[in-house]
Amino acid sequence: MRLALPACLLVLALAPNTLAQTDAAYRERVRFDACLGQVQLNPSDALERAQTWRLEGGGWPAEVCEARALIALGEPAIGADILANLSDGLAVGMVDAERAELLTLAGDTRFAQGMIDAADEAYDAALDLQPDAIATRLARAQLRAETQDWDGLAEDADVLVEQAPYLAAGWRYRGQAHLARGELDAAWAAMENAREQEPDDIPSLLLRGAILEARRTATNDDE
Repeated sequence: MRLALPACLLVLALAPNTLAQTDAAYRERVRFDACLGQVQLNPSDALERAQTWRLEGGGWPAEVCEARALIALGEPAIGADILANLSDGLAVGMVDAERAELLTLAGDTRFAQGMIDAADEAYDAALDLQPDAIATRLARAQLRAETQDWDGLAEDADVLVEQAPYLAAGWRYRGQAHLARGELDAAWAAMENAREQEPDDIPSLLLRGAILEARRTATNDDE
């Protein structure tokens, strides 16, 4: 009769390559984290390390670190382009959540540089991959608020309120969209919900003042 190996021995007997791969992946993760940490301390050194790592076959983690270093060194457009290109689905081993994160970072970088259309495109692509990515949704809502895209802002605000009602921002963006449309009662209700989540949230207090001013203006116009 054939005896079965105990489970622990079976793993060791059958999966030495898996264990080795896991160890290699851990070492690469440590190298990736160290490279990103170096970006904060010395981006020039981080860039050199990342480029060397890429030439050694570091793959997309090395390129991500290279892009982050370039952004830190004052080359945001180049860095953002690298991040966006990496998310095209061809990078080996990258999952959708990681692609969405890179696209969001690319969008943030472009937004900070005033590249509004390119930023919006990156956020759209990220949300196509991860519709429930709250950070990405918040970033796109901020862009839409600043560009006065009220219909788009209302859309993002509704999703935020549904997915993360505990965040003041979603309610506040909803109130801002209502205010822009002259829907003052709805704007006030949304603002009140925002303040319930974060009573001391400064943007919500500013929105409250804006709604009060709009109400005073409306009252004066009716007299």
